[in-house]
Amino acid sequence: MRSVIALSISILILTSSLVSAGGNGGQNEVTNLQDTGISEVNFSDVFYGNQEFIINVQLEENSNVSSVQISTQICVNSGLCYPPEPQDLVKDNSTGIWTAAISTIDEQTYVNWNFVLTDGDNETRIPESGWGWKVWSDCWFDGEEWGGEAYDESGTNCGQPLLGENEQSLPSLSGAAILSVLIMAAIIRRD
Repeated sequence: MRSVIALSISILILTSSLVSAGGNGGQNEVTNLQDTGISEVNFSDVFYGNQEFIINVQLEENSNVSSVQISTQICVNSGLCYPPEPQDLVKDNSTGIWTAAISTIDEQTYVNWNFVLTDGDNETRIPESGWGWKVWSDCWFDGEEWGGEAYDESGTNCGQPLLGENEQSLPSLSGAAILSVLIMAAIIRRD
């Protein structure tokens, strides 16, 4: 019985690590700010691979928010999405604008994010669930097609060779998924 449970957990971990970057390729997403406490969120409409991605947040007037945190998740062209990374935004006291700088990585497809506003002991997540924003990179692969400003149809995509007609891109596995499978295999073998 232990073997079946261990094998089931291994399969679950393995499949959960193969997150697809799919969706509507190249279509950015934004959340409605009505009744959120945020008046504006400003950012570039492209997530460039060679420069920091800056997000600016302006809160509504008379806001008592003492901190703004952002959680970002970057997905890459292999179809893998990295774990979310929380970061505190920095407030410019002269303008009241809160800012976050998101570092880029190789072969990024898009970046997702959401916010947590802290007012005393109260925290408000925007949106309440999921990701509120998504911005696609300058060269992306959504699991089916390539796109973006830096997309090159002449033989490379984002510096990678084009796949032949009968070839398919395979998603990569995270180190945690591989380690989990090896641990589960050891448990099964021990039984």
